[in-house]
Amino acid sequence: MARTGDLAARDPADRAMAAPVLECRGLREAFGDLVAVDDVSFYISPGETYGLLGPNGARKTTTISMVAGLLEREAGQVLVDGKPMTTTSVGVKALCGYVPQEVAVYPDLTGRENLRFFASLYGMRGTRAHRRVEEILDTIGLTARGGDQVKKYSGGMQRRLNIGIGLLHRPRLLILDEPTVGVDPQSRNAILESVESLASEGMAVLYTTHYMEEAQRLRPRRDHRPGQAPGGGHLPRACGHGRRAGPGARGCLG
Repeated sequence: MARTGDLAARDPADRAMAAPVLECRGLREAFGDLVAVDDVSFYISPGETYGLLGPNGARKTTTISMVAGLLEREAGQVLVDGKPMTTTSVGVKALCGYVPQEVAVYPDLTGRENLRFFASLYGMRGTRAHRRVEEILDTIGLTARGGDQVKKYSGGMQRRLNIGIGLLHRPRLLILDEPTVGVDPQSRNAILESVESLASEGMAVLYTTHYMEEAQRLRPRRDHRPGQAPGGGHLPRACGHGRRAGPGARGCLG
């Protein structure tokens, strides 16, 4: 995590004062008469985890798809490292690591071969690619199983590999869409430990979940009450609550 290593040594209060990695302002998306996302605004600073908590169908994936530049938004603005994100912002997308809810790996390849393949898509070759693949295997706790075919992995191990792929290019922002769905408690704990470790090293993490206990674990500090923004604005059901919600953190999903 070379790009965020300097931040890791800072006091959490200092990291909170750093320029936000992600800023979302007034996001809105509608499908016909259905308003799926309405005036959602929040930001994430380096070393912070921001959780979007809500039940299935709360449009959490819709929101992060707009953040990642995968879906056009009806209104609002997304800035990553101060740069505008759109569906055509290739350079800005390179600052993000997007980990979808569906496991997107090749089952007949080994874990190591999967990482090498995706590293090649990022332009990594030779020694650089080899070193980075081994670093990722260590980060996600799969070094001992890196030579096994992915179809022999447990569901939790496959999801950890899925996260590892999103980390290969050292993103400034890691976006995780319900990464613990359908895994056993031990695997869930391993995934959450990985997320906590990444945030402690200075990475900004946007995380969706419908598990209250996960949201509580990943955001030990809560800056506002359920249903109430810091400035008094209303936060209807299924809204984003993060480790750090600044002035203007508001809006509703679904």
